[in-house]
Amino acid sequence: MNPTAERLLERAEETIRTRGYAGLSFRTLADDVGIKSASVHYHFPTKTHLGVAVASRYQARFGRALEQISQRVDEPQEQLRQFVDIYGSELRAGNNRLTICMMLAAEKDSLPDEVNRCVSSFYQLNLDWLSAVLQQLGDADPANRARQILALLQGAVLGSKTLTDIDYFEAAAAAVMQLVGVPSPTLAAN
Repeated sequence: MNPTAERLLERAEETIRTRGYAGLSFRTLADDVGIKSASVHYHFPTKTHLGVAVASRYQARFGRALEQISQRVDEPQEQLRQFVDIYGSELRAGNNRLTICMMLAAEKDSLPDEVNRCVSSFYQLNLDWLSAVLQQLGDADPANRARQILALLQGAVLGSKTLTDIDYFEAAAAAVMQLVGVPSPTLAAN
């Protein structure tokens, strides 16, 4: 991908994280990157194309992070801890931002079908990966438990952002570990 398209994707991702898909404008994006609006259309003919590219890029990054965890870490308990850490990393860094796919999911009813398919695919990637880890942990119903964990983490990110309180997320992270019977460093410290 050429540098201009990459800059456009980075800026579009930041816009979606902070203002949502509805807040994404080719004119503003062009101004932010320092190009003409027509140049944005050269790289991404429509807003749908841009939305799909942003969501797909984010999912690919997230998928690589999950692959790295799976390759680097043998114990499923530690894999789960690192998964939870992915969701808390933005909050811990003080960015207080939502993930791309959380923000897009909130706008589901107004998104183009192509973008919605990307968001659904992202959620399925999370659920499939979690189910595999939970199966290794011997969970009796890994698919259902994966849904519970994902819902808990995403709700915790949203609540932590709303309250500007990382402890809100940390309590949920500890609850995830409790849910699967894995001691949490956060719980052990209390």
